[in-house]
Amino acid sequence: MNQKRRGIVAIILIAIIIVCVIGIIMTKPAGKKVVDEKKETMQSLDISSVDQEKETETSEPSRTIDNVDIIFLEKVPKDSTGNMRLAKVKGNKSAEEYALDYYNTYFKDDNEVHAIVNYTLNTTACITSVGNKINVRIYEHRDGEESDAKELFTGEKYAEYNIDKETGTVEKIE
Repeated sequence: MNQKRRGIVAIILIAIIIVCVIGIIMTKPAGKKVVDEKKETMQSLDISSVDQEKETETSEPSRTIDNVDIIFLEKVPKDSTGNMRLAKVKGNKSAEEYALDYYNTYFKDDNEVHAIVNYTLNTTACITSVGNKINVRIYEHRDGEESDAKELFTGEKYAEYNIDKETGTVEKIE
């Protein structure tokens, strides 16, 4: 009798595993196209330090703002606040040059803190909304800082700017 139970349990476990595998296989083709498109975008930007698997779960399609290619992520790894966002870019423009357009495109709430990692300039920008201004702080990029919210903005601070939301006027603070 004990041996019969083991056989029945084994058959049930195998059936469950088969159902799970079939479920995974059935959902893969629809998601594969999105993953492939995002991998192509990543490859075209030649950003080798990106964990492509994790990004495809939380990123939006890439966009270009003022000739800067942007890959936007709704989540930052290890963010305990839920307010941090991450953008990975490649281009020769500093964040303060396109911050207003970026703000209008990606900010959903003025409580958000956005990090823009520019792999071309080796900088990380912190963009926040303060009343009728956008505050932009530019830091030296540290390798891997985008993988941990607590590590963002730990590089040397290069500059700080305020940008008027209505006029787009950029004022250098430091």
